[in-house]
Formats: sequence, C-alpha cells, structure tokens
Amino acid sequence: MNVRCRNATIVAGLLLSCSLMFGAWTQLNPGVLGGVYNGVYFLPGNTQVGYACGMGLDTASHMPAGLVIKTTDGGTSWERQNPMTPNILRSIYFSDANTGYVCGIAGTVCKTTNGGNDWTASTVGSDQLTYVSFPSNGQTGYIGVTDETPGGAKVYKSTDGGGSWVATAVGGVITKSTGCGMATDNIGVAFGPNAFAYTTTDGFGTGTFTDPWAQGCIMTAADFSPTANNKAYLVGNDTVLDLGIVRFTSTSGSPHWDSVRCPVVPSFSCVDYATPETAYIGGANGFIGGTRGPYDIWKTTTGVTNGISSICFPSGPDTGYAAAGPTILKTTDGGQPWVPAVAEGKAPATLLTGIRVVSNPGRFGIALRADAHVTVTVFDAAGRAVLTATANQGLNLLPVRKAGAYFVRSGEHTVRAVVTD
Repeated sequence: MNVRCRNATIVAGLLLSCSLMFGAWTQLNPGVLGGVYNGVYFLPGNTQVGYACGMGLDTASHMPAGLVIKTTDGGTSWERQNPMTPNILRSIYFSDANTGYVCGIAGTVCKTTNGGNDWTASTVGSDQLTYVSFPSNGQTGYIGVTDETPGGAKVYKSTDGGGSWVATAVGGVITKSTGCGMATDNIGVAFGPNAFAYTTTDGFGTGTFTDPWAQGCIMTAADFSPTANNKAYLVGNDTVLDLGIVRFTSTSGSPHWDSVRCPVVPSFSCVDYATPETAYIGGANGFIGGTRGPYDIWKTTTGVTNGISSICFPSGPDTGYAAAGPTILKTTDGGQPWVPAVAEGKAPATLLTGIRVVSNPGRFGIALRADAHVTVTVFDAAGRAVLTATANQGLNLLPVRKAGAYFVRSGEHTVRAVVTD
C-alpha cells in the first residue's frame, strides 16, 4: 500500500471512529431521588416540551410515590410535578399543550388541564393500566389494561375527555389482555397472552381476531403508521424461547401479521411509529432498534443495560426520547452513529435480503417468508438435509411434518425453526 492510500485509510478510520463515538443515545439527568421511568411523551412536532412518568421517592417522607416530570428545553432540565397518587405510573399522554393523562397500577388515572401544574387523581377499575391515548379530538380516549382473568380482556373507553370511563370487553371467553394501541378514535388493536390480537374499526363496538403467527407468545405493545391506518407494528415475547418478536401489517392485521427480522433480544416492550418509513422498538438489555424497510430492524447504540419501556419520536426520525428505568435517553440522530456518505436520512443505504420464519413453533410445517425467489435447504438437528425446495417471494409453507428442531438455509442466511405435533 502506498503512503497516500495508507494515510487516507487511517483518516477514514478515524472519521468513522469519531462518528461512532458521537452518534447514538445520551443519558439525561432528571435529578429525581429514586426516580424510575416507565413512560415518556413529547408533544407532536415539539422536541422541547415533554413529560415522563414512573415512580420516585416523596421528598418529605422518602416513601414511594407516583412520579411525573416535565421539561421545556429538550431534557436539559426537568421539573417534578405532583400527580397526587402513591401508585406507580405506567403511561403518559397529552392531547394538547394543557390536557394530559397518566395511568398506572391499581386502576390509577390522573389528569391535568394546565400543563401539569395541577393533577386530579381517580380510579378506573382495579387492574394495572398500561396505555392511555386520545388519538384524535381529545374527547375519545382509550386505556389499555392488563387483565389475567380468562375472558377478562378489555379496554377502558371515554367519550367525554376522560370525565368517565367504561369497560369494553374485547375478544372472547378465554382471552386475557395486556394493553391496546390506537390509530384513531375508531381504529386500533387490543392484545394479550397466547398471541391474542383483536383489531377494530369502530372503537371496539365490534372487532376481528387477527393472527400474529406467534403461538403462545405475549403481545406487549402496538403502534400505527402516522399516515396509514392499515400499517402497524405489534411486539411481544416468546416466553418459551426467551425471545422478543416483532410483527408488521400493511393490511390491518388481516389475515395475519408478518414476521419481522430483528436482533436476538429476550423481550420487547414498546414501539413508536415515528414516520411513515421508520419505527423504533425497545426492549430488554437497553435495546432500541429502528426499522429499515418494513421487515428488518437495525440495532442502535444506547450505552445502557436497563430495559426500555417507552419510546417517543415527536418530530421525525432523528430526535427521540426513551424511558430506561432510572434514566431517560435522548438521541438527535435516530440513535444510529453517523457514517460518511450515508444519505441525510441516516438509514442504511442497502436493505437486507433473506429468509425468516413466520411462526415459531409451527404445527403443520415451517412457515417461511422470503424477500426474493430463493432455494432453501432444511436440515434436521443432526445436520441431515431433509428437504430442498424453491421458496417464492413472500410467504411459503415448507412441508416438514415430523416434530423437532430444524435449520433452514439459503445462501449465507440460516434460520432456526421448530415444528410441533
């Protein structure tokens, strides 16, 4: 290598190293004694004014207390507010600059009408409340509920700006719920254990079971595209394999939600559909990933190991905030270190192509989605080839009937699949 090329290589390497150092997420310091944060929300289009909720210690008694904090300068400084409850808070939402809601354990709901200066606490049922949203006009709102009673799956709905809440059953006699996600006053999905997903177009007056192809998994969060109500992400956890799962739909979940390829993470807990092209997903061990194309997720660099419980990108794909246990994270570059020659949007320039298992485990063979027409070979646990087939672009069913663990290979890509009786 000549000296000029060698020096150029060194300079390029230093530039890349520096970009990696200055990209990604930074930790903010809210300065609250014992603060643990579960929810974060910034006003749409406003990256400066935002809130976080969770649990802290009362400044006088040092006893646990519900916690809400506010920033008006993009997280540089925070002011503690008093939500008037001792209970842990899980989710926060503002329908406008003045009117906001938080909810949490033991049916706790708190409301403010003056930007958080004062809060009024009330009780809605007795379950853990995991989600609150007034998606359109500030009058119709929904609360997601964790109810482990068989047949107890429900959401709470308000049509008077949170003045009153009515329990609305979702699903059937055996369903349980963990929460919901709403696109509009009428369009949304309720979800729960055993791959329960129940979509509605009339505010849960009626609904339709939709299949996440995730037998036995617990669905934990959902969010819809800001411009297309038929597009959404649904995340959850495979408790048998200790793996987080991500599902995507461009057809309102009908007839099923498609599998999304993502890094191996023990569990996922939140999702924010930031733009029509980009969503962010958070989970265990400080994981935050961003989509590149609807079926692939790249990992960002957070620098923490706490679980991510809430993500909010209020104005595009760059500036975002995340609740991460005892800290709040912020990014101004989408969480991805800037790399020279990558487009301004900072998304990777190329998309992955390959294969992924849609339902794991599967009962009637291996359900496989391919990004292109490819030849695949299926190997059993002993390394023996048991099937070679052509997989078409899209969804395929490989006729492997015998129960067991298998590996499906196409070129450089190998995925694991399990077939049950």
